[in-house]
Amino acid sequence: MSLKTKVKAGNITNLSDARYCAGMGVDWLGFPANAIDPKTFAEITAWVSGPQFVLEIANHSLLEEYQVEFIQINCKEIAKTSTNSKARLIVTLAFADWDTSKELIGKNKDRIEFLLITHLAGDNQRDSEIIKSMSDLVDVYIDLDSAPYSLDDVLTFKIAGINISGNQELKPGLKDYAELADVLEQLEVD
Repeated sequence: MSLKTKVKAGNITNLSDARYCAGMGVDWLGFPANAIDPKTFAEITAWVSGPQFVLEIANHSLLEEYQVEFIQINCKEIAKTSTNSKARLIVTLAFADWDTSKELIGKNKDRIEFLLITHLAGDNQRDSEIIKSMSDLVDVYIDLDSAPYSLDDVLTFKIAGINISGNQELKPGLKDYAELADVLEQLEVD
């Protein structure tokens, strides 16, 4: 399956979301370390092929327990990540923090896979200009959950991809895919 843009599906905590998103052709699956233990992470990732796996972390001490090539951190945490780590960074950044963070991001751009931008301002022209300046430095993904725009509007920006979020299963094997399906089906290439 082919999608119009690259997609990271974050907040994946169950096999149902992981398999559905992989089957729909997402590029990345993000697993929150505070909600999924290393054993469950290993079990889920063993059943899924295609996407790359991202550990969405809040606590760096847990990193060694997960086998991932990518970690997602808040921009303020960049200094706490080891420059010796083999894991590439996906850096979450609130749109309003760009001016105060761009120097730090520039210094670490060789370690950063992409910026995940949250909470756009809602001024289409200004947002577009700032996103372009961001993307001149590193690849940019937009978090759809916090964007004040439709998917079609987001796709007009100079971005490398988008971020969507999984949610909890009603019970094991029983899942409502409506939110994920709405976005992924719109992105399908005919």
